Amino acid sequence: MNDRVMQFRVGVMVLATAIIAGILIVLFGDLPSLVQSTYQLKMEFADARGVSQGTPVRKNGILVGRVADLTLNERGGVTVVADIDSYVPIYKDEQPRISGSILGDAEISLIPGRIVPPRQRLGKDEMLAGAVSRDPFEVFATLEPKFGSTLDSLAEASVSVTRLSKSLDKVFLGEDDKFETMVRKTEQALDNFSLAMNNINDVIGDPKAREKMKASIEALPEVMSDLRTTVQGIGTVVDSADRNLRNLEGLTKPLGERGEQMVAQVDRTIGRLDETLQQAATFTRALNESQGTLGKLVRDPKVYDDLAQAANNVNNLTKELRPIVDDVRVFTDKIARHPEQLGVRGALDRRPGLK
Repeated sequence: MNDRVMQFRVGVMVLATAIIAGILIVLFGDLPSLVQSTYQLKMEFADARGVSQGTPVRKNGILVGRVADLTLNERGGVTVVADIDSYVPIYKDEQPRISGSILGDAEISLIPGRIVPPRQRLGKDEMLAGAVSRDPFEVFATLEPKFGSTLDSLAEASVSVTRLSKSLDKVFLGEDDKFETMVRKTEQALDNFSLAMNNINDVIGDPKAREKMKASIEALPEVMSDLRTTVQGIGTVVDSADRNLRNLEGLTKPLGERGEQMVAQVDRTIGRLDETLQQAATFTRALNESQGTLGKLVRDPKVYDDLAQAANNVNNLTKELRPIVDDVRVFTDKIARHPEQLGVRGALDRRPGLK
C-alpha cells in the first residue's frame, strides 16, 4: 500500500467524522445557538440549586436557550440570565420553573400561565419570577415521618380487621344467637309487610273501591273550598261576637259604676208603684160601692139617663148658638173693616162684612 492510498483513506475518515459530528450537533441543538441570534431573559429564583452556566432552558419541551450567568441579588434570591433564541417569544404570564432529576441534572422550563388573549410579551428590562420544583430525595425525606404514621395506622387497621373477622365468624358460624334472632325478626317483618301489601292490593284492586277513591279525591277540592268558607264564616261570627261583647262591656261598665244608685231608684220606683196600686185598689173599691158618686154613676141608670139628657141639651144649645156666633163674627169683621159704621145705622146695615 503506497502513501497516496493511505492519505486518501485518512481524508475519507476525516470527512466522515466531520459529517457525523455535524449530524450530532444538529440533533442535540447546539448548531442553532451557534448560528442563531439570541436575546437575554432575566429570571429570579429563591433557590437555584443545580443551575449553572449552560443549563438548558426549555419551552413546551423544546430547547430555546441556555443559562449564560447567575448571581445573588440584594433581595436574597438568585438572578439567572439566559440567552434565548430570537425567534422564541416570552410572555408575562409564563413562569420559569427549575426541575431536577435523581442524577442531579437541572433544567429550566417555561410554564405558561392562564392564557387570556391578547397575551403581552415580556419587556426588555422586565424579570420573570420563578419557582423551584422539589427534589425527589427531599420529597422522600419529607414523606418518611408520614410513612411511619401510615404504617402504624395500617397495623392498627389490620388489628381491627382481625377483630371484625372474628366477630363475623362468631355471628355467621352460630356461636352468637343475635344474628339468628335478627334474621327471624327480619323474616317476620317481611311477612307483615307482605300481608300489608296484600291487604292494600285487595282494597286498591277492587274497581268499585278505586272509583270511590277517585270520586273522593275529585271531591276533595270542593270540600276544602266549603271548609274554607265555613272557617271564614266562623271567623266573621267570632268577630261579631267579639264586637257584641265589647259593646256589652261598654253598656255594663256604666251600669256597674251606677249600680247602687240604680238599685235605690228601682227601690223607690217599686215603692211608688205599690202606692199607686193601693190607690187604684181604693178607687176600684169606691167604684164598686153604690154609696159613692162614681158608684151611683156606674150602678144607677137614672144618673146615666140624666147625664145623657144633659149632653143632648148641650148639643141642642150648641146648634142654637151657632147662628148667633156667626152674626157676632160678621159684626166683629164689620167693625174691623169699617169702624165708621159703628152706631145704630151701622148696626142695622145688613151688608156683608166679609169678602
